[in-house]
Amino acid sequence: MIKYLILSLCLIVLGINIFYYDFNYALLSAENRISLIGMLATSCAALLIIIFILSEKVGKINKD
Repeated sequence: MIKYLILSLCLIVLGINIFYYDFNYALLSAENRISLIGMLATSCAALLIIIFILSEKVGKINKD
């Protein structure tokens, strides 16, 4: 249950970083650097949590 809570928090933070990303500037401009780093970090964290959830499901299937 806590894994899903952390995953939802990651997605909320990702949404906040997308909201603060300014699309009028270039992709790697100084104005967008913080939000871009936040988007990359939260997407990596969300991907790791998804991999962990799937590995638990596969381990449960192999155990049976």
